[in-house]
Amino acid sequence: MNFLAFDSPVMQTINRITDLVILNLLWIVCSLPVFTAGAAMSAKYYVGMKICRGQEPVVIRSFFSSFRANLKQTALPSVIMAIGAGLIVIDWYYVIKNPTLTAYRITLAVVTVIFMMFIFCFFPIIARYEIKTTEAVKAALGMTGARFFRVFAAIALFILPFIIGIWYFKWAWLICLFSQTVMLYYNSKFFVREFDRLEEKMGAGETDDNRDISGAESKENREE
Repeated sequence: MNFLAFDSPVMQTINRITDLVILNLLWIVCSLPVFTAGAAMSAKYYVGMKICRGQEPVVIRSFFSSFRANLKQTALPSVIMAIGAGLIVIDWYYVIKNPTLTAYRITLAVVTVIFMMFIFCFFPIIARYEIKTTEAVKAALGMTGARFFRVFAAIALFILPFIIGIWYFKWAWLICLFSQTVMLYYNSKFFVREFDRLEEKMGAGETDDNRDISGAESKENREE
């Protein structure tokens, strides 16, 4: 077997890793203006899910196609979530400066985790479906509750590399890029499984699992 052939497993793996790295870099750059952060995350998972489905998308074109399509819908939620994140950061600064506030610290930790879990689920739903924002909010909360431990683990693994990066600051950028690339692949696979399971139930007429997504149309073939 020629390992350097374009269709060899080795080259396919390298190409997939390269696509995921490019995807993460596009996400970072396009998230810098606050109001575009949601569109960037939606686009990241839109393309990530295509990669996991083996559809071999043209990464840059697919990313910006999704980015443009979701920018209007995600702009306001992005700003609201950024304000919420800012308030949480301020609260954490206050709590750290006042270590006696144990009960408040616990409450804030719970709010922070739920907030991050909600964001984790919200934008992939926007990426996948033609759905109203209010319905996406309900669907994200429903997925957060139904898959709590899996989503919690994803949030914990998102935070961990940044903590490690503090101790190994010289290599922080590489640690974070590697971890985010791996997580993008496995998180995209998670959402593919969840959406496929839901759509299979929808096709069978079993829509009680998540009524907010049950009537939504997929965005699967938007730009091709």
